[in-house]
Amino acid sequence: MGGIILRLFRVGLVVRGFRGVLFTGKLVKSIIINHIPDITSFLKPVKGGVPKLIHITPLYTTRDGRIRCIYSSYECSDYMVKCEGELKPISLNGEYYFYIGFDDRVIDYEKLFDNLMDLSGCIDFKDSNICYSISMLEYLDPYVKAWETVREVIRRGKVKIVFSSPTMLRDPFRRGKYKSLIPTVMNIFSTPIYIILYSRGIYTYKRFRRQILILHRLFSEPYSIIKTTNIKWVKYKHKPEPAITGYVNLYLNRDYMEYYGRYIDMEKYLGEIFATMITLGTGVGRAAGFGHIFIEPGK
Repeated sequence: MGGIILRLFRVGLVVRGFRGVLFTGKLVKSIIINHIPDITSFLKPVKGGVPKLIHITPLYTTRDGRIRCIYSSYECSDYMVKCEGELKPISLNGEYYFYIGFDDRVIDYEKLFDNLMDLSGCIDFKDSNICYSISMLEYLDPYVKAWETVREVIRRGKVKIVFSSPTMLRDPFRRGKYKSLIPTVMNIFSTPIYIILYSRGIYTYKRFRRQILILHRLFSEPYSIIKTTNIKWVKYKHKPEPAITGYVNLYLNRDYMEYYGRYIDMEKYLGEIFATMITLGTGVGRAAGFGHIFIEPGK
């Protein structure tokens, strides 16, 4: 697979003056739009099955070696019960970071780089006047990371998919914006497969279904997926919505790896898919902070 030119930035941001409710990546999205108005058109809802080729995450912080995604969620332990009530306020007063991934054919890399380097100012957001300034801008090559990971996954026979921001997966065999809370291989990989095929201009339902079947055969879910994932209720489009956090370990089926390896360069094939997931996330709401993915070789 090929055709997409993927870019990924990790942006350090000093934020001061906010206390309130954070809805996934809405604050980051508002800051970027405030500073780079031209990007607004790429973040608007689209119709007709056109995938967004930009992904913005919520803010993150790292404490004691642990990565924490910052967002508000409802207190609810049962994902079958609709969660409502008050959301706990969050205070921001320090240094954080976020990721922004995109297709270079849609958004100019150099122009966005220059705009991000000047990222500073103040914005009115949810009854707060928030001031922000850039503290770090790091370019991450998603292809290098993806292919390094693929080689280790092939060697170890295991991959760890981390849902680092709340994720609403898309069921590949239901029309419309149907979401799933079950992290099966087909649900996890359906969005990146669709993005790649659509972006190359070769999408057909038959071809999409064939690609999903390949991934379904290559990787197996363990029984522990229910134990290693959690359901968080977050506010999305004015109502509480359940989303997945946590991680899943997927196991490589070497027999199918060998079988498909007769026809496909499997390292390149999986590398393109992993790079797309790392850059553009998976599931729905990716331009609003949902579905950010870390991919690691299994231990």
